[in-house]
Amino acid sequence: MASNDTEAVKIPIEDVLDLHTFAPKDLPGLLKEYLNVCRKAGIYSVRIIHGKGKGFLRNRVRGLLKDFPMVASFSEAPSSAGGWGATIVELTTEIDFESTEWAHIIDKGARAMGMCLERSQITRFAVHAKELMAWNRFANLTAITDPIEIAVKQFLDIMPLFPLLPPGSRVLDIGSGGGFPGIPLKIMRPDLEVTLIDASRKKVSFQKHIIRTLALKDIEAHHIRAEELKRGPQPEARPYDVIVSKAVSKLDRFLDQAVPLLCRPGIMIAMKGRSVETELESARSKIEAEGLTVTTKKYRLPHLDIKRCLIILSNSQIDPKALSPS
Repeated sequence: MASNDTEAVKIPIEDVLDLHTFAPKDLPGLLKEYLNVCRKAGIYSVRIIHGKGKGFLRNRVRGLLKDFPMVASFSEAPSSAGGWGATIVELTTEIDFESTEWAHIIDKGARAMGMCLERSQITRFAVHAKELMAWNRFANLTAITDPIEIAVKQFLDIMPLFPLLPPGSRVLDIGSGGGFPGIPLKIMRPDLEVTLIDASRKKVSFQKHIIRTLALKDIEAHHIRAEELKRGPQPEARPYDVIVSKAVSKLDRFLDQAVPLLCRPGIMIAMKGRSVETELESARSKIEAEGLTVTTKKYRLPHLDIKRCLIILSNSQIDPKALSPS
């Protein structure tokens, strides 16, 4: 880091920056560059030491921080960390989908969940995510807009599904929305035949756009409700080996939609949050009437440490190894 008329000075990138050794004229460029480098290094909370004095340096620093786009918030440091003589800066976690940082979050998280991804797969995930945000401005595809949350809650969240899908399965994704989990499943498992359905025409248009952009084969998107699908000669109407949904709010509703479309043998997978007992109890009579076997698979999403659960409903035996915790 350097001003325009001096040689570059190497500064260790840490979560503390002491400004006392720097000239006031260097502060704008120094602060902005340092905080950007901290974000790239995964440091999102930085303590800026400016001293108490008469408050001139403090006011100068805080005036600059107000205009920096990477700054989420700042506040006076606690007394144990400098009090009025220091400012705690919280940085945004906004990152580029094409960055190595975003790819690292996906790669490291997948490994933590027992999956090994190819670089080309992560690159396709990034294209999907970037287009999702571009379309989200007018199509209202998702409420999740933070890049890290998209990496974890959308892409890493599908990893526990893979051991449950037999080779060459015909998969139906009900309420696919922004293409989850169906499109990432197809990227990871080209052997699958995937059908996405959604009641929103805009969301289906986006799904078709991603399918074309990524040149995916044996995957289709249809603007139709699950209740309207009928078994017949149309390809999208044939029964499915696996039916999955991340969007259906209630388990009993998911069963109403999925059971008529399921092969025998076949499995249905509802992707849920941490608490599923109430939903299971409400759907108990339907589960028993259909003679379904229920298995739950609990797991944690890495990086954000969020508890999640799969409810797996099957009319066939599931390999117990596939249900081991991730």
